[in-house]
Amino acid sequence: MLNNYNIEFVNEVDSTNSYLKNSVQNRGVSSPYCVYAGNQTAGRGQRSHSWESQPFDNILTSFLVDDFGHLSNLPQLNNAAALAIIDTLKEFKVDNIRLKWPNDIYVSSKKIAGILIENIVSQQEVKTAVVGIGININQKQFNNFEATSVVNELGFKVSVIEFLQVLYNYFYLHITKKGLTLNESINEYLYKKGDMVTFNEDGKKQSYIVNQICLNGNLQVGAMGEKLELEHHKVKWVK
Repeated sequence: MLNNYNIEFVNEVDSTNSYLKNSVQNRGVSSPYCVYAGNQTAGRGQRSHSWESQPFDNILTSFLVDDFGHLSNLPQLNNAAALAIIDTLKEFKVDNIRLKWPNDIYVSSKKIAGILIENIVSQQEVKTAVVGIGININQKQFNNFEATSVVNELGFKVSVIEFLQVLYNYFYLHITKKGLTLNESINEYLYKKGDMVTFNEDGKKQSYIVNQICLNGNLQVGAMGEKLELEHHKVKWVK
């Protein structure tokens, strides 16, 4: 495990992803590098959704990865980030953790974390990847969201900084692993594996049995004895 943490702490930013991308362009920071914010004024989730978080109670962070390789390797970066979150939660004794495809971490059917990756690509090569991670740590109330947190699962608060340091170690460890290894590991935690799930495809609702996450990042599902692959930007998980 790493003992040196290259972590920049900021009180408030619009989003840690935007802040880190600007830091790459304007200050030339390089990997391994991580930005943690106490508060985000414009935190983003997938599909332009906002990420809501009480100030200083949670993990709002972005990790920098330089020269990750070919664009086709991006699914393994998402898997590495997801496994880093899962392993950190396990180290803090949180149970019943699953990855809800493609990039939400659930505990006991409630969302506890999310991932948002943004890339600078040149000639099919990922020159810079910014991996945004939000994890609910010490926040207890979530308005109308079906969400949970470490404190709600354990019954006591934990140190956000200690959690971040463990996450940092796992993240930079997992991104060095081979794609097949990451893929096999993440499928052990696949949410609703073997269950029937409804998806929205082009405005139509379709139900499939969830099988596995493929190496290319697609979700393999079953329907009427046939196997299909769903692309995350073309379907939406309904229930």
